[in-house]
Amino acid sequence: MKRRIIALTVLLAALVSGAHAAEGGAMLPLSALQSLQDRYEAFLQGLEAELLERGLLTEEDREAWYAAQLGDYFSNGGYGSILITYQPDAMHYMREEDMALELACRLADGTLKLDTLRRYAPGDSTSDGLMLSFSLTDASGMPRAFVATLSSDTGVFAMWDALSGKYASVGQTATTGGEAVLWSAYVPAKDAQDALLSAVFYEEETGELIGEAQLRLTVDGDGYRLQEDALSAVTQ
Repeated sequence: MKRRIIALTVLLAALVSGAHAAEGGAMLPLSALQSLQDRYEAFLQGLEAELLERGLLTEEDREAWYAAQLGDYFSNGGYGSILITYQPDAMHYMREEDMALELACRLADGTLKLDTLRRYAPGDSTSDGLMLSFSLTDASGMPRAFVATLSSDTGVFAMWDALSGKYASVGQTATTGGEAVLWSAYVPAKDAQDALLSAVFYEEETGELIGEAQLRLTVDGDGYRLQEDALSAVTQ
């Protein structure tokens, strides 16, 4: 049976007024995508339920489908396609580089979450680096304001520069209050060690230390893979 695929083009800028692509470019910056993420995920959840009811998506592929759509959203600046398929095995062909991954670990009196992608291949990436989007919640699940310092001996970080309308390198350290950061590196050598990124979190108002976490990027051929336990708290 021939594969039947319907691709619906999603122009996410229409979801909210005031969120525009950078002048001269087709992709929205990660800061704009972050502001739209809750609405987009709600849309995906509704569509997912409809696909399951109509038999267009199997329960087995449900998690992979969701990760693929959200990953495409971040990788392609909000201008991607939503895959609706009659062939259950189609999801097996999705690239891990384009699949979203949420990691979490416990810090002092709360939970640290990281939105990122499952794999990063420097020579075959649709973006300027691996997306790192941290968020903190307190013990009751409410958002917690923070400032984080990221550092790594391998690769460099980049952040959105509103004046130039593009991501600019900030070196081997970066400071973020929740804004997405990109990490990039050269294709790892055959004998390369895993990349270890550190993140130290402070209370936004008081500057008091909240905790520290590490993210391990496992060398995987021509790129880096993020395992399910890649994010961990650093105990003092």
